[in-house]
Amino acid sequence: MSVNLIHRTAEAAIFIGNKNYWNKGYGTEAMNLLLDYGFNLLNLNSIMLRVYSFNKRAIKCYKKCGFKEIGRRREATIIGNKKYDQIYMDILASEFKGKVPEKIRD
Repeated sequence: MSVNLIHRTAEAAIFIGNKNYWNKGYGTEAMNLLLDYGFNLLNLNSIMLRVYSFNKRAIKCYKKCGFKEIGRRREATIIGNKKYDQIYMDILASEFKGKVPEKIRD
């Protein structure tokens, strides 16, 4: 989303709605393929994303892919009586190189 080819930036998002497919590595594989496309085909330099602090599974996936936290918007959403931060994360092309296994690239 929000691909800017002049500044070589974009925003990424993935969603696996069916809980039967959670915890099987599909999110990590999907994100790595998305990053491979963004960095190696679109020649982007930076890809960012936003995730809510309650989504521990997604945060773990993004860190595994190489994303780093760059900031947070405190109490950005309220669900029921609980308040959650919105976490901003990004990854640079220089941090991604060599992350996608060759068997996936072929």
